[in-house]
Amino acid sequence: MKILITGASRGIGKALGEYYKNKGFEIWGIARDEGALKEVCDKYFVCDLSNIEEVSEISKKLSGVKFDMIILNAGISTPHSRDFPPIEAFKKVFDVNILSIHALLEHIDFKDSKLVFISSLASLLGAPTSLAYSASKRALNSYAESLYFAGIDAVLILPGFIKTDMTKNHTFYMPFLMDLDDATKRIVKIIEKDKFFNPFPLRFYYIIKLFTLLPNNLKRKILKKYAKSDIVE
Repeated sequence: MKILITGASRGIGKALGEYYKNKGFEIWGIARDEGALKEVCDKYFVCDLSNIEEVSEISKKLSGVKFDMIILNAGISTPHSRDFPPIEAFKKVFDVNILSIHALLEHIDFKDSKLVFISSLASLLGAPTSLAYSASKRALNSYAESLYFAGIDAVLILPGFIKTDMTKNHTFYMPFLMDLDDATKRIVKIIEKDKFFNPFPLRFYYIIKLFTLLPNNLKRKILKKYAKSDIVE
């Protein structure tokens, strides 16, 4: 079995690469850290996924490679802040979180592959302190859904807070914070199921869904108060 993983040098991507490599699968990875990629991957490409032209070149090089599974895991965020993000930072988040995915898939024959999209529960709610991240992950949900409805074997995974480099500097309360090992085990089980939409932990997901049912003016008051709390890094 041949697996391609983006963001394979750290966090969820690295953990999944290690898991599947231990199972005897051939791991291909894309990330910026060559040293970390060497630890996990049989073959790899060193690439900043915000460089869309570079991602497109990698896609062309992979045009003749058949992957059993492609795990589209790479993701970045701007710091949680009340400030309106500058266009450069906003664009970089979208480049990595959504545009790099299309650039990578453009020349790959993925019709017989399982596509695994790592989104976030943050995509379900427009959080005022993570404008770029929430918006990009919601776009990713729509992108994955479109491919799924087109007949592609797609899996959309929406985790909550996980102990990774992305969350280690957060100063605000993170409900239902999960260890990386526990989250990785859940993701592996989800991938094995024949189900498209997979949020977890479910308790956190249901809380968010209930919140989205509130009147918009009430949601706005609550979130404005939340954004004024100690959330700025």
